[in-house]
Amino acid sequence: MTDTRLVTISTACYRLPDPDEEHPPITKAGNLDKARRMMETAGERGSDLIVFPELFATKHTGIAGRDAAEPVPGGEICQALAEGARRHNMYVAGCLYQSADDKVYNTVALFDRRGELVGTFSKVHLPPEEEKVVAAGSTYPVWETDFGRVGALVCYDLLFPEAARCLALGGADIILWPTMFSQPRAHYTDILMRARAIENRVYLVSANYAQRCASSYGVHIGRSAIVDWDGEVLADTGRREGVATATVDLGEPRVAFGTPEDILSVRRPDTYGAIVERR
Repeated sequence: MTDTRLVTISTACYRLPDPDEEHPPITKAGNLDKARRMMETAGERGSDLIVFPELFATKHTGIAGRDAAEPVPGGEICQALAEGARRHNMYVAGCLYQSADDKVYNTVALFDRRGELVGTFSKVHLPPEEEKVVAAGSTYPVWETDFGRVGALVCYDLLFPEAARCLALGGADIILWPTMFSQPRAHYTDILMRARAIENRVYLVSANYAQRCASSYGVHIGRSAIVDWDGEVLADTGRREGVATATVDLGEPRVAFGTPEDILSVRRPDTYGAIVERR
């Protein structure tokens, strides 16, 4: 007999213009207004948590890196997220460029139902082009909430199974994954999300951008989704702007393929030395 721990999770998908599509200028103010509308939608659905895409407020605005960076929690973006969290009585996770210690980080900030900052995670694995403007994080915090334990990764981090495993070892029930994955990654995004959920017995929540053009290189693929611990996609925006929502039971026994519920307890770390060796 287990305790039921129902949690309603929402995730946001932002649409971006297709290549060569004429469109009005995209602004930070417009992106924040969109976030407010999406938080309202999630609130109307009784959500306990909503997750926004990587750099959701400044993406495609023409400002990036140091020019887009703000203090956490004191900047305009965090103020909007905190206000939405208070208004709709839910946790809100947003990803932004953070200014700290004279550096810029690609950071997830989580706010609680009172609009207070719970914690931050800074992207650890940086692609070469991002290394030029962003400093790498070095830790994998797991945050206590009133419904369970939550951790986060950002975009490229998901390609490294060790990162998700660190969060699972830290007790995470849910991993948040704001991203901007694009073509040609569509064919393995689904595999990665399901694999990280299955191998760690966690729920995974992705938040991405979508463009309608499905074939061009660099076009964003959408797939803001909620994946359960057994790899089943419970809700998915597909290649559309909007909010996907699902209710999960964190108290559900997480047993699959005859393996123990606590798969982490039967690991063999004494055999994994090669994982931490530099090549």
